[in-house]
Amino acid sequence: MAERITPLHSWDSHVHCFNPAKHPFKPSRPYTPEAAPLSALVEDTYADRIMMVQASIEDGPENLLDNLNEGRAQYPEKLFRGTIFADPEPGRALENLLGPGDFARFHAAGVRSIRIHGSYGGQGENATWVQEQFRRAARLEGVARYGWSLSAQLSLRMWAAAAEFLLHDEQLRGVRIIADHNGSATPEDVSSPEFETFLGLLAAGRVSVKIGALHRRAPDDIRRMQTVVQQLAASAPAGIVWGSDWPHVDSSQAGETPSPPLPVDTAGELRALKSRLSEEEWNNMLILNPAHIFE
Repeated sequence: MAERITPLHSWDSHVHCFNPAKHPFKPSRPYTPEAAPLSALVEDTYADRIMMVQASIEDGPENLLDNLNEGRAQYPEKLFRGTIFADPEPGRALENLLGPGDFARFHAAGVRSIRIHGSYGGQGENATWVQEQFRRAARLEGVARYGWSLSAQLSLRMWAAAAEFLLHDEQLRGVRIIADHNGSATPEDVSSPEFETFLGLLAAGRVSVKIGALHRRAPDDIRRMQTVVQQLAASAPAGIVWGSDWPHVDSSQAGETPSPPLPVDTAGELRALKSRLSEEEWNNMLILNPAHIFE
């Protein structure tokens, strides 16, 4: 267990675990990470509750299911939840992979969200495609029957372009939506029309946002994300959660040879966030908000 920085019952709302020896990656993957087993995550984590996310390079959701079941059996002191990936590649759609009994099985294991990814295997800059992905996912039994949320990795420009759709589409009424990785906002986006529109989505209570993985938006110095983080928190006091993005894969390294993870200082990120947020925002982000969204 990593040094205690976070309060008890804190959540890490975005991590990945990989076991390619048992669950090989997709042949079509754009990058290849090293193995990242659950035991290593538990050793490194700063959280007591953990949301494991099926990555876009994984060949189906069974690795996630294995990790959820292993987590419950091996680490009963922790709470594990899961997010499955709505893979847009032909033949890999969740409609094809999971039936009614499977959704019940995954819900019992702890799955609470479905993820849309516009960058890998998708058309994240095509508004029509993005809207259809949200609608397709919302029709699935996980959302329609079990109340799972929808999370999405989209560009800031697309979050802004989809704002009216997300606010008013009838098929998404009552569906909780979560923006991954700071809504893709960078320090350069502050005061831009797109960022202001995204903040409006947060303020309206329509979208929650995962704060974290600051190195991906400001690789030279995460302190430059201060204004972004503070404005996200101010706009969505009940909608901010934190995600470490462990094991910090290097998705820039293409090919089938496993690439080592990025050298990310998660403790430093947490300390930086704590210095930028009020005590109420800090506790909301780590404890209250994710418990409401994911439990």
